[in-house]
Amino acid sequence: MPGERAVGWAAHYTVGIALAGVLLAITGPAWVEAPTPGPALGVGVASVILPYAILQPGMGAGFAASRMPDPVAARMNTFLTHTVFGAGLYLAALVLKTCQLL
Repeated sequence: MPGERAVGWAAHYTVGIALAGVLLAITGPAWVEAPTPGPALGVGVASVILPYAILQPGMGAGFAASRMPDPVAARMNTFLTHTVFGAGLYLAALVLKTCQLL
């Protein structure tokens, strides 16, 4: 479909922003004032359920990439990239706090 890639990336970033909102809803203002890695990494790791249960089955890869040629490698890639997302949430909060933008 024309524009499919752009729509997919826009949706992906929108979900990421929503997950950042979930982090803030869970932790409240205290985390924003003094960010720690635990909650951010927790949200990142917990977010793997979305591709495992929605994206991968929707693309024909099965639940948690069970139909992929190497499901373990696909699962690990998803897990690692979502953990990096959690680390990014933490680092972004640190940068914003350090620059006094929060």
